[in-house]
Amino acid sequence: MAETQNISDQIITDYSGFKNMTFIPGENSVEDISVMEINTTQGRFAQYIIPEQYFVPTYCMQFILKGEMRVIVNNQPYTIKANEGFLITPDFLVKKPDDMDNFVEVRVLSLSRKFLEEVNPQFPLTLISHIYVCPHWQMSAQKLQRTMRYLDLLQELIEDKDRTAAIHLVRSLFHYLAGENLEMWNDKPMSRNEEITGRFMHLVDLYCDKHHNLDWYAEQLCLTTRYVANTVKETLGMTASECIEHALMQRAKIKLSTTNLPIQEIADQLGFQNQSHFGTFFKRHTGSSPAAFRKKL
Repeated sequence: MAETQNISDQIITDYSGFKNMTFIPGENSVEDISVMEINTTQGRFAQYIIPEQYFVPTYCMQFILKGEMRVIVNNQPYTIKANEGFLITPDFLVKKPDDMDNFVEVRVLSLSRKFLEEVNPQFPLTLISHIYVCPHWQMSAQKLQRTMRYLDLLQELIEDKDRTAAIHLVRSLFHYLAGENLEMWNDKPMSRNEEITGRFMHLVDLYCDKHHNLDWYAEQLCLTTRYVANTVKETLGMTASECIEHALMQRAKIKLSTTNLPIQEIADQLGFQNQSHFGTFFKRHTGSSPAAFRKKL
């Protein structure tokens, strides 16, 4: 935990290579929405921003303008090049690759869960759904520049602290990115099973700390529980219940690692009936109690 604090201190004291970092503060001191430009070597970027591994706290959309960027997400390596985009969702595990000396110019849009929930009523699920199947996409230079104009305007709205307008603009941007004009995933169109799995995982990401039962997710999808279970298993190779439990575990580890909240409060925030049920759940997945896990950090 001390190492994380040192990294945070470096972020605060050295912004060279980073431009236009703007945000509207959100709940729990997490940035609600931020736009950032990075123009440096990825190695230097990683030195100040990225620990050896970490869990992503926000939806992080990256657009590569020049160079290339390497990243390992959920143990899967990716190389993102110019005119390409990459979207990481909360609780994805990110690790540093070994080779990070490449120059990179990248624009980053970061959104909290709370912000996205406000965007979501008219938000096209196709965008988030694709992340769990293919988080990486290509764009033409012209369409990338159009997207940058969205971010330029969004940055102005953020600086003016016009949150309502920012919500509408992000909604418009996501409709554009998910629309037929961009054809982001034409090389890998989604099957019916992939679409259902993506929608299910999006709901898990938004509501796993409130709803632990698969029946609730099936009801939201207007499908039977058995159908959702079979579809997710066939698409991801893990059961739908395992997906819910994995998301809960990721959030539990983050809260235990990065906050001093009492374990009872963490249990409440994650929707457990009491601290005992949370402890049993956590030990079943890790072999140790929440208190022992925190003590080892």
